[in-house]
Amino acid sequence: MSGHNRLLIVDDEPEIRTVFRDVAEQLGYVAAEAGDHGEFADLYDRFEPTVILLDLTLPGTDGIALLRDLATRSCTATILLASGQSGRVLATAERLGRLFGLTMQAVLRKPVAVPSLEAVLKDAWIEPSGIAPAALRKAIDDGQIVPHFQPKVDLQQGDRFPVVGSEALARWLHPTRGLVSPGEFVPLAEETGLIGPLTEAMLAQVIAQLDAWRGCGVRLPVSVNISPKQLTDLTLPDRIVRQLADADLDPRLLMVEITEQAAMADIGRATEILTRLRLKNIAVALDDFGAGYSSLAEIYRMPLSELKFDRSLIVDLDEDNDARTVVRALVALARELGLPVCAEGIETGRSVEFLASVGCPRGQGFFFAKPMPANEFLAFVKGRDDGSTGAGKRPAGRGGAPDASPITTAVAPCA
Repeated sequence: MSGHNRLLIVDDEPEIRTVFRDVAEQLGYVAAEAGDHGEFADLYDRFEPTVILLDLTLPGTDGIALLRDLATRSCTATILLASGQSGRVLATAERLGRLFGLTMQAVLRKPVAVPSLEAVLKDAWIEPSGIAPAALRKAIDDGQIVPHFQPKVDLQQGDRFPVVGSEALARWLHPTRGLVSPGEFVPLAEETGLIGPLTEAMLAQVIAQLDAWRGCGVRLPVSVNISPKQLTDLTLPDRIVRQLADADLDPRLLMVEITEQAAMADIGRATEILTRLRLKNIAVALDDFGAGYSSLAEIYRMPLSELKFDRSLIVDLDEDNDARTVVRALVALARELGLPVCAEGIETGRSVEFLASVGCPRGQGFFFAKPMPANEFLAFVKGRDDGSTGAGKRPAGRGGAPDASPITTAVAPCA
């Protein structure tokens, strides 16, 4: 299908479809329209939309049924909801879409203002990466894919928020394009089978960086995201332990993060691998908890060291009392299960105060700092250091270190 950004508008009102289409085409989208479920089903496979703008009320069906239909089709398009229903209904529909495994991006309340529509369509726009698999393979081999580190802080130390660890996130330091967003190359890695080599490269660099930081007197654990492919590789625990032993590093300095979706894909093999990692003193975190894939029955049976609340649970804390109720209950549940919790995606001081008040132990997010290169992370830690491993004070505001920086070496020496 021609056109990199294709919008499928599903709404039973022709006038509204026309307005939506005009706005989308002015922004560069190729647009198609469907007025009911039958027209949608006929268009979906032929049009291959990258974005779907969906009304919740349609003749003979409803938006929830259509969302479930999209899930059964393994839809990867970005979903935008538009409806005149109440805010509570819209929010519930969006959460259901996430539970179905769909990419829910925004909710628009009818009548939709054109600037609001333009804003969400711009956010959903995908820039053609122009990246060939061979170029990504070479980037991995040449060490251009490097870890940036986002601090994890203790939320239970007043307003000091000491750094207690970090999460390593892949960034491509391209020799001509500069910093390339992971959104441009991680999906390509997953589609082409390069996610395994990419994860292996990240593991090797993180272990090397832990070794370098040890020479600087900094011993903070780092978590690394493990791909679903690796979660079926029974040799993974031995290979990681061998790498740590070669660097003479304490295994407790490394944590692996897995997603709920990856763990549930092959629960038996995943549990075997995770249990062996725990026996080797490597911690295991369940990432994206709350995104809707796993059951509580499976979670309490898994050998986990930490639950990481998905950002979707955190973003509504400031405005939504129901969100606060859910998070409060989940923190209490995790405490009863003996599982520490880390809240991801913290962006405001009010969210920090609430999470601290309900006993959430750890957090990370732009309120404290964005992911940063190894040398900047070390400076960040030392700037907040109280003489041990990084006690600090409340940041002046949202943001922290910038996510763009000059190209640096993969392993940063002591400053």
